[in-house]
Amino acid sequence: MRETVVFDGAFYEELFENSAAIGAVTDANGVILRVNRRALDLFFGTNGTVPDVIGRNIVEFIHKEDLPKVFENWKKSLREHKEVSYELRMCSPDGRVMYFLISGRPIVKEGKVALFHYQALNMLDLKVHEQNLMASASADVIAQIAGGFAHDFNNLLTVINGYAQMMRMSLDASSPFHHKVNQIFEAGRKASELTQRMLDFSKQTKTRHKLVDISAEISNQESIIRHILGERVSMTVEKQPGLGKVMMDPGRVSTILVNLAANARDAMPDGGTFKLCADQFDAQTAFMLGKNQVPAGRYIRLTVEDTGAGMDDAVFARIFEPFFSTKEQGKGLGLWTVKNIVSSCGGYLHVESVKGRGTTVTILLPLASAALSPETVTRVQDDGLQVAPAPECGQPTVLIVEDDDTVRELVNEVLARHGYKTITARNGGDALQMARQYGGTIDLLITDMVMRRIDGKMLAKKMRSMWPGLRILFMSGFGSEIVDDDDLKDTAFLPKPFLPADLISKVENVMRP
Repeated sequence: MRETVVFDGAFYEELFENSAAIGAVTDANGVILRVNRRALDLFFGTNGTVPDVIGRNIVEFIHKEDLPKVFENWKKSLREHKEVSYELRMCSPDGRVMYFLISGRPIVKEGKVALFHYQALNMLDLKVHEQNLMASASADVIAQIAGGFAHDFNNLLTVINGYAQMMRMSLDASSPFHHKVNQIFEAGRKASELTQRMLDFSKQTKTRHKLVDISAEISNQESIIRHILGERVSMTVEKQPGLGKVMMDPGRVSTILVNLAANARDAMPDGGTFKLCADQFDAQTAFMLGKNQVPAGRYIRLTVEDTGAGMDDAVFARIFEPFFSTKEQGKGLGLWTVKNIVSSCGGYLHVESVKGRGTTVTILLPLASAALSPETVTRVQDDGLQVAPAPECGQPTVLIVEDDDTVRELVNEVLARHGYKTITARNGGDALQMARQYGGTIDLLITDMVMRRIDGKMLAKKMRSMWPGLRILFMSGFGSEIVDDDDLKDTAFLPKPFLPADLISKVENVMRP
């Protein structure tokens, strides 16, 4: 016999209080009588209390531009005694704008509406997704073009830089060609940095927080910022020596700087001045930065100033709304994105603007604790091609798979000079055939990641099935993110372009017992 379940008042109280949706009860005029925990958390944070909201009119929390829609639906519900649902924006006391799908149900007693029960679902994530979809197609095409260009160019730079280094080492310093070769090498190195910056800027990767040298990141982005600002805007960058590091995603630094530079450019269509300053800021006690209470501590302070048009009070009040723009065809997330990035790493952001006199953005990023040791990266410097000692356990055999003939030839030559027996293949199919026909043992597979028909990952898995102990080193100009495979976690990665010294250092590390 089925047991009868009784839903008493305590059950419904628990349902209201712990709902994932915002819950509120008002009287017929909108005065708030009850709210649940979810509402308090969203509007007032985890420290919010019931007295913060009880007795206030719900209209206080509604975006002023959406009030006409709210009043229209409220009158309809009063008149027809029916539940109404619609989208609207609401504002928290600290100025945050939130997007909700709200449902208002009238509670009727003796033929009149006595109360309203409201439920609201946070729609911000959906709104951001919709906005991103509008640009995703073109963004994907741009990313693919940029990635393909970087891959091909990195292959060329691997050959240019590799042979330039080998020539430089073979020439006496007194040779008339030594300086010329050195210039080729330096130009190739700078081209490598530019290609990597372009690739980092165009691709979308997972957020990975690590120790970031802000001074170095600003230097990396200077040429991009200058390009964004254009010729009419003069740019000044001032950095305090020994800034230190912060814990954040390195790619987010470029997002912050590019957004602020684009905003400044749009505010100065006839030209002006853009100034970026970075220094350390030591707060002995807690203080207020605008509406933010900043705890005592050490920070890296970024200050961005422009001499543009500035903002009036009406525009300034909306700068952190996700989709607000003063441009006729404005799209994107602007300062909302910058604020979220800064908040995600424990930082603070403040904006000051005067109509006709420009805008200043101040960002405080917590300085990484001295207890955090910097990441150590073992790398052979490009001062010279260091000769590795002969392998102790015989002559290892390396299978080199690369569809670019010049890169394959360079890798083969460098490894052969350092005592390795090499087999080369132009593609994955040839590599598998050579491996099956080879009489001995293959100790190391060095393969490009992007190849036709059989790519690097597929080749590595097939080779591992033949030689379970095979060591694998991937090469690519796309970045290490493309080796995101649980079956290949114990492999190594060498980004293109690389120098002969980088190749030898990486191979020696991979071949260590």
